[in-house]
Amino acid sequence: MNMPGALFRIEAIKATRRRAFWVAFGVFFALFLFDVVNAVQIATERPNVPYALPESWPRILAMPSFFGPFLLGILLILLVAPEFSWRTGRQNVIDGLSKERFYAGKLLVAGVLVALLVVLPIVIGGIGATISPSEGGPAIVRKLDASLMAGYALALLMWGSAALMLASLVRSAGPAMGALVLYVLIEGFVGEVVGRVSRTLETVIEFFPLAISQALVEPLAHYPDMLAAENAQRAARGQDALEFLAIEVLIIAALVFAAGFLAAGFFSVKRRDL
Repeated sequence: MNMPGALFRIEAIKATRRRAFWVAFGVFFALFLFDVVNAVQIATERPNVPYALPESWPRILAMPSFFGPFLLGILLILLVAPEFSWRTGRQNVIDGLSKERFYAGKLLVAGVLVALLVVLPIVIGGIGATISPSEGGPAIVRKLDASLMAGYALALLMWGSAALMLASLVRSAGPAMGALVLYVLIEGFVGEVVGRVSRTLETVIEFFPLAISQALVEPLAHYPDMLAAENAQRAARGQDALEFLAIEVLIIAALVFAAGFLAAGFFSVKRRDL
């Protein structure tokens, strides 16, 4: 028996029968498609605002980077948490599916959703930039563009892992989504307050999950020339220069957080009754 294939079919049936799946993806891609069409139209009417590859990858990924991670977190909670309250997970185990395979199925769902949220915006945005009248460079994707894309994928992975953990720990969609939103608000508030009090503590806040995910999708963290230009403008206005953790540090931190979230979710499923 092809267990990964069987798990994929089971989870695909569950997900595609949920209205939340279609509504979330429909809204996301409708907004993104509108964003691409608008960018192409602006480039057509205003040649001084180009939309071409590879220079426009930060512009293409701006909207998915803003909405995608949060949408993924909410969607995974809506797909996974009800399995505990509706007892469908328990029934799966009674029917012969082990807890490990049950959780593996959820990991498979998260992986497929991350892939969709990465690949489809890149393909759609790339097509839009290709048909735009703007002239681009010789390359389609540069090394720094690939770094930004990888950062976006890692941000999605972090949010997806956190959502699986919350869904497994809280086991109710409403409270789990509330916990996710509450954490975002708390970290944002703490970061704002601490940044005014202590530079040392502000550095510590940079290693918090939300701060890591935001830095991963920030173009200034991936493009040194763009950061230098921004800091030159800030210096002219008398503002402090912006600084970001090294990309390698962000990648390691993101992978550590994702692994920790997934492990916490797994042990919750493993040790508690479904």
